[in-house]
Amino acid sequence: MSYSQPHPYTAEQTLRVELINQELSTTGMTAEELNCGFALQSVKEVLANKCTINPEKVIAKMWHQLFGEAAITEVEKRNGFNKSYNRADRELAARICLRLQSPQIREQNITSASIAVSMGKSPASISQLINGKYNAKPTKHLHDIWALIRPADIDQGKPSDERKQINIVYGDVRFIPTSTSKLIAMACDQARQRKRFTVFAGQAGLGKTKGITEYCRHNKEAILIAGSEQTSSTQVLEQLTTALGLSRCPSAYKNMQKIIMALRDTDRFIILDEADKCKPNSLDPLRTISDQAIVGVTLVGNIQLVDKLQTQERYELIASRVCFWPKPIGQITVEDIRTLFLELTEGTVKLAQDDAKWWQWLHKRVEGNARELVENLLPHLLNHTNKNPDTAVDKLLVNGIFSSVLNKPAV
Repeated sequence: MSYSQPHPYTAEQTLRVELINQELSTTGMTAEELNCGFALQSVKEVLANKCTINPEKVIAKMWHQLFGEAAITEVEKRNGFNKSYNRADRELAARICLRLQSPQIREQNITSASIAVSMGKSPASISQLINGKYNAKPTKHLHDIWALIRPADIDQGKPSDERKQINIVYGDVRFIPTSTSKLIAMACDQARQRKRFTVFAGQAGLGKTKGITEYCRHNKEAILIAGSEQTSSTQVLEQLTTALGLSRCPSAYKNMQKIIMALRDTDRFIILDEADKCKPNSLDPLRTISDQAIVGVTLVGNIQLVDKLQTQERYELIASRVCFWPKPIGQITVEDIRTLFLELTEGTVKLAQDDAKWWQWLHKRVEGNARELVENLLPHLLNHTNKNPDTAVDKLLVNGIFSSVLNKPAV
């Protein structure tokens, strides 16, 4: 065979090329954008049915990029748009079909049927809309569909000027009472009143530090020590002398005696946050100060704090002084999730569903974690709804944010 002549295409190859060309015409994509790593001239020859060698490899690559794993029959169904579709409608319908073939959407089990439920339409109507067979004007409906499945990146759309804009900035989130903050307040009150040790332990991201900070804001008798991996007995004494306005001495013993004298016969008490992270000797001066000044101490930390106090011999003298020790908390409650969501969005977010099932699902989606909701999901969700105020928030949108922005699988 002479290679100066076009290679004979099979019937399937011919049909695939025809559908690929239709897709390029509809979406406005160029051969340059669809080269799939092949030489541009080779791509153009394949699309013109003039390739002099077997075009299967190039056709297969282009097909997969445009249609994923869709069969020829699936693609054929949506070709041939109704006259009610203008060019923008055709492009959007094609974009929707491509998006529905994406791995992100497939992983979430999003189909025409699930979209129909969200929009209150029949699956047949959705199928007609995206396949170009809808007899009436499709523009609004297509945009509604796209709003449900569009990638949830942070730069889509333009902000609306018609409603209050809410933004959440890390480090500047207002306090909202939760079950965590209430239990922390109880632990602190017990330490202050009974002048003994109390312990509160909970998983990371439950709002422990936020709850402590708020408690101290309303209870000036509390002395807060911010613990860390670098906190030792020396740092504990230094923070206490500073908080009490005492002059520091070179001797740790003298510093501790000054602290004891300053605290004795007062209603003050000490809170050590992140106690689980501190060095082992950090709790030693607190035990002595508590005993001699007769003041309470609240230890707050991650769940590992309980393991340390209960299993390590060096903490036995601390554990024996604990008078309030609730079970460690792994998650905040469903009601906490609902409260945080509604309070921090301030009624600016339209929900597709507002019932017990929705809040239970959202609780599961954020793993019962306040930080996951407040610092990870809500900033992106508010940014999206600020720019798309008519979009109702539902599982599809939330899963889309987790998938495309936070790199977490759908739930």
